[in-house]
Amino acid sequence: MNSYVARWRRAAVGLAAALTATPLLLAVGGPAQAADTFQCTGGATLLAAETGGKLWKYPFTSPGTTSSKLGTRVSIGSGWNTYGRVLGGPDGRVYGINSTGLWRYRYNGSGWDTVNGSQKLQISTSFTQYATASYRNKITVDEIGDFYLVDGNGKLRWYRYDETTRQFTVNARVIDTGWDRYDLIVAAGPGVLFARTPAGELYRYRFEPVSQRWLTVGARVGTGWNGFTKGIFSTGGDTLTGIQADGDLITYRYREDTNSWPVLARDIDNGWQTFANAGAFTDTCRLTDRHVPASTATPVAQYSPSAVVQGPAGTAAVGPVEYLHADNIGRLRHAYQSNPDVFSSAQWTTLNTDQAFTGKPAVVANGQGNLQALVHNANGDIWSFTRAASPSTTWQAGISLGGAMRSAPALVKLSDGTLAAFAVDANGQLWYRSQDGTAGDLLPWRPLTGGGTGNTGDPYVLATSDQSALLVVADAAGTLRTATYRAGALSAWTSLGGSGFTGTPSIVTVPGPSLRIFARTADGQIVTQRQNAAGAFPGVWDAVGDFVAAGPPAAVLDPVLGRIAVVARGADGEIHLVFETAQGSGTWGAWQRLNPDTSDPAATDPAAIPFTNSSGQTWLIAFRNANDATRVYERTQVSGTGTSLRRSAAAPGFIERTLPALPAG
Repeated sequence: MNSYVARWRRAAVGLAAALTATPLLLAVGGPAQAADTFQCTGGATLLAAETGGKLWKYPFTSPGTTSSKLGTRVSIGSGWNTYGRVLGGPDGRVYGINSTGLWRYRYNGSGWDTVNGSQKLQISTSFTQYATASYRNKITVDEIGDFYLVDGNGKLRWYRYDETTRQFTVNARVIDTGWDRYDLIVAAGPGVLFARTPAGELYRYRFEPVSQRWLTVGARVGTGWNGFTKGIFSTGGDTLTGIQADGDLITYRYREDTNSWPVLARDIDNGWQTFANAGAFTDTCRLTDRHVPASTATPVAQYSPSAVVQGPAGTAAVGPVEYLHADNIGRLRHAYQSNPDVFSSAQWTTLNTDQAFTGKPAVVANGQGNLQALVHNANGDIWSFTRAASPSTTWQAGISLGGAMRSAPALVKLSDGTLAAFAVDANGQLWYRSQDGTAGDLLPWRPLTGGGTGNTGDPYVLATSDQSALLVVADAAGTLRTATYRAGALSAWTSLGGSGFTGTPSIVTVPGPSLRIFARTADGQIVTQRQNAAGAFPGVWDAVGDFVAAGPPAAVLDPVLGRIAVVARGADGEIHLVFETAQGSGTWGAWQRLNPDTSDPAATDPAAIPFTNSSGQTWLIAFRNANDATRVYERTQVSGTGTSLRRSAAAPGFIERTLPALPAG
């Protein structure tokens, strides 16, 4: 080919700096690749549509190697000038976008498949802007047929189309923000995305779609890529092929494990500047190491604790009390107590899903005033469920957030109204999901830098000031550690001392503000420590009496007494209670049974929450018994009639109640 060497050098100049660049490779849930995992199933197929509408198929032999070359082209269609954007997909799929939407075709090697007598199938009336010059380079299709695009607000969105149901099973889900700085994106494998800035800088991202984890974010791998003014496409497997302004067709291959380009600016043809659209079938080449984490199957636990919260008030004076738990066969059961004064008003719903869940749900009121729950699927993934605003008791269909996590999730609403979720994987790595604004999606999982590995148990999170949160998690020795999370970053860990802690801790905020943490040791003792004036925990635990607990504690600041109360389940199944002897004293009275007169054994660990009813602020204790009935003890300072009122010299009274029975089925 004439002037081959000159063209090769010209195209390669901008990549020289990339060979020494250090990409931002985020920690993944397994060892990094130790070898090149690039593989192709045979020759690839390139596609080119003329301005007159004719579509050409080019055989491309030995893609991703230094011996790759094009064969003789064959015409496979006409009329393609009706589309402003044409994209190749996997297994012969070709997509066209015009002012009427997104259309799907499939070339079977000798002709076009038909659906209901037509070669084309409209799969969406949207996507129309991606037929225009401003957006045509901001949409791509990967090796498995997933669509990725950058919208008008710079958000990277993910779509997955099910050809059997003819529905998008992943529809416009936001997986990152800030992509308005790029003028072109191209997929080069499942979730492998290259993004180019107008200045020509090329960045590589790797999103693992099964676990919904970001593995590589913004790795700078080249400069000078704005020379490809006529587009860039891929045959999969980290290959890229670009068209320069002069029509030269240049191919590359990136190697992830060495951050290098084993195929660098190989010129394979010219004259491509005349084509209106060019692309390729996207699944000929692939990376055999997908970095899909192993499933962390978690058997359905028996008698998982209930999450109890006071939901958003909506139009009512006070919010409903809500209860959510996974039962012993994995169903999610929700009770909506519309009137916090009337416990008999609680109505039960079984969430409509065929999935099985386990552990305690994480439940908060989101920034839109809706109740949002994250729950641990028995297959290890985390699922999200959202209840419509009160007084509705309807739950939207659950959404899998992937994850492949060993722990139950923790969820918190930060001071700016956005949510943040946390979980621990099979390697003990701590991951998080932040929210795209107060009304947006929870963005994919990212590892918390500095989170380390070997973390055990379930994380605990508490919102603090300045969009921050306190994280508590146990290390491999069972020592509880704290760190501050803010904007995707984690402070250094602070050890709280001791070892062998079991279960999830409980934290109470007291005026100052200051935090007091309660936890259970390996021998069942409940212990505590409080932050000092500088906001530091002393690292020394004090015993909360001599009670031996069978499960973790729940603690609450009594809003009337101003003293902290701690509850826990004993070896006999009975719930026990202790109060501070005086406000802020950090000294404790004697543990006593919550119900001193009648045995009321719990099958679950208790929840203790403050709530507001028509009389003002109060709190309650809730647990389920062996019959899966929800028992509630409401703290009261007044005498009651017609109910069982429990009082003692050491504690205020409690009214005991049982929520209405769960419906059958």
